[in-house]
Amino acid sequence: MKAQWKDASGWVLLVVGLSLAWYGLASANDFVFQQLSLTPNATLIYLPAALRIIYPLVFRSAGVLGIIIGSYFVVQDRVNDGVIDIVSLAIMSGLASLIGIGLFKMLFTTKPGLADLKTVHFFALGSLCAASNAVLLNLYFAMTGRLLQPFDHAMTIFIGDVAGTVIVLSILSFVLTFFISRRRV
Repeated sequence: MKAQWKDASGWVLLVVGLSLAWYGLASANDFVFQQLSLTPNATLIYLPAALRIIYPLVFRSAGVLGIIIGSYFVVQDRVNDGVIDIVSLAIMSGLASLIGIGLFKMLFTTKPGLADLKTVHFFALGSLCAASNAVLLNLYFAMTGRLLQPFDHAMTIFIGDVAGTVIVLSILSFVLTFFISRRRV
């Protein structure tokens, strides 16, 4: 019983930490790239988009829940919509990653642990997650009658998600390469 409690509390702390990291990165993104926003939900560089790939692949269900909870607080800060809209948009953010990763697994053959991913795989993952996010958001805004510029909105989200993913993964690659090379010396 004690071990189960420890595992459950560790899982909850992981979800809280992932949610806070998502919220922090989204807040930093809003501060730095606010001039590149078409709407509160569409910007030309969206750094947390990389976490849509990393979280589910590394942390599985805790990662998806971290995206959803973090997105809830991000959306709540950005728009004055009702709770149903905020919850719907947050769930779609987590769902977009699952759809993108699911499509990737259907299109590409990789090892089960995804340890053999190459640059082209990360580009495909980023593009598929970005496309699923853009489509889900546009569908939602179209169904609620709030989609003003469908093509501009979808392309801004897609470009922003891909650009944000490339930036974050490039920084991570540089940092990991730097620390691994220093460790060998």
